[in-house]
This record gives sequence, structure tokens and C-alpha cells, in this order.
Amino acid sequence: MSSMRLEIEKAMGLKFPERNGEVIVRFEESVEIPQPAEMLMRGLYRDPDRVRQGFKLLHQETGSMIEILMPKRSRLREWADSLPERPKEAELFLKETAEQLLIREQRLVQAERELVGQLQESGLEDVYPIPLAAFGVCTYREPSVKLFLKPLGRFSELYEINPEILRQAVRVHFLFLLLLVAGADLDGQVYSRVGEDKVVHWIASIYTVRYLKSQSTELIHCYQEWVNAWGGKMPSQSMLNDRECEKTRAAMIFWRRQPNISWEECWRIINQLERPGSTSSMVF
Repeated sequence: MSSMRLEIEKAMGLKFPERNGEVIVRFEESVEIPQPAEMLMRGLYRDPDRVRQGFKLLHQETGSMIEILMPKRSRLREWADSLPERPKEAELFLKETAEQLLIREQRLVQAERELVGQLQESGLEDVYPIPLAAFGVCTYREPSVKLFLKPLGRFSELYEINPEILRQAVRVHFLFLLLLVAGADLDGQVYSRVGEDKVVHWIASIYTVRYLKSQSTELIHCYQEWVNAWGGKMPSQSMLNDRECEKTRAAMIFWRRQPNISWEECWRIINQLERPGSTSSMVF
């Protein structure tokens, strides 16, 4: 963790707070399930008992079909080898089983339709957007990060992604986030804004993507799925080159020190300072 912390400090150009020469940031991974994660942990079903009952009914109807089909198949195999001695009895048998199958088939189809309807009511869209607090929280006064492993594991199951890779990507995001609001500039200036979660996470995502890009494509993929889940936005490819990175850092430092100026305005000013008359957009 210490090597990652140093890399993150170097990337953002800030320093985590220290006390007596020791970094005082605390990083915790918890197995508790926070309240915002309850819906995610329950799954995708609005009424799971009803859906479970639908599967049970379908299983029963399928079993009743098998109970009719198995004797019929046995008798047909017998008659295929040796024709029935009494054609009328065979005719009656076939008619009766056909009637039974028709009734059971109608019940089976109805049960399937009802179950399909229940399944169509359930999906990932029912848990979107997933609250960010379901995965982790930051405390700024006593700088700390707490990640919730069980919701992250559940999310990785739903999206069929590697839970360990996802955990790594989310950890990097939260460390950049914490550094942004708890760290100090190289000249000692500290963060002086409040209530800027949307912008804070946007800036953290830029640095996170740049960091993960140097690691692996799987990390980037897991991170993108996670950002989309809580309604964040991934930075464009153009934001990841060295020139834009320098502009981002300049705007970020300016923004941290000027609580009365919006991020959009800070970005506009940095662009104007770089080249008179130039304006590039940085939407989040």
C-alpha cells in the first residue's frame, strides 16, 4: 500500500497529511453491508418469493408432463417392436394421453408466461443508479477510506468480472479521492471547498484512469463498469495525454484554492492562459 500511495501522490502532485513524520491516512476494507447496498445485495427481484414460487410451479408442471410422457414412450417403444394385439385399446390409450398432454401443456405454457413476465420485471435497471456509498466512504477530517467488500463482490458477480481486479480499481479511485480532499499542495496549501462530490469524483476518475491504464486493460474495464453503475462518467481519451494532464493538474490546484470559482470556470481560465483564444471543454 505504501508504494501505491507514493505513486498516487506523485501522479496528483499532492501529499497525504502527516503527523510526526508518519502518514495518518487509514485504509480499511470492511465486510459489513451498508444500508445503501441493501438493494444490491438482495438481488434483482422486486418480489423474490413470487418468482421462486413461479419456478416451483413450472417445475411441478414439467414433472407432471414427464409422468405422462414416460409411460407413453415405453408403450410406443413396445408397440414399435411388436404391434398391439388390440388396436382399439391402443387407440384409446393414445387419445387419453393426448388429451392429458394437451391439458398439461396449456398449464405449462401459462406457468411459463407468468414466470417470464415476472423475470422481465426484474433486471439491473432496478438497482440503478447504485449509491456510491454502497461501495465505499471517505472521511476527510480523520483521513480514512472504508471499502465494503461484500457489495463489491456482489457487483462483480452480477457483471461477471474479477472481484479482486474490481477491488484494486475501486481502491485506487478512493485513494485519489482522499488525496484530493485531504492532501496538501507542495507549498502546504490544503483543500478549502465543501459539497463538491460530483467534481471531486470526476477529477479522481481522470487520475484513476491514467494510473490504471499503465497497469492492465482488465483494470480499466472493471473500473468503467463500476463508474457507470453509480452514474459517474469516464474521461475521454483526449483527457489522458500528457498535455491535458498538465492542464488538469493546474486547474485542479487552482480549483482547490478558490472555493468561489466553479470547476468549469477554472478550466476555462487555464485554457485561456495556455493559449489566448483557445477553449477546450471538460464536461463531467
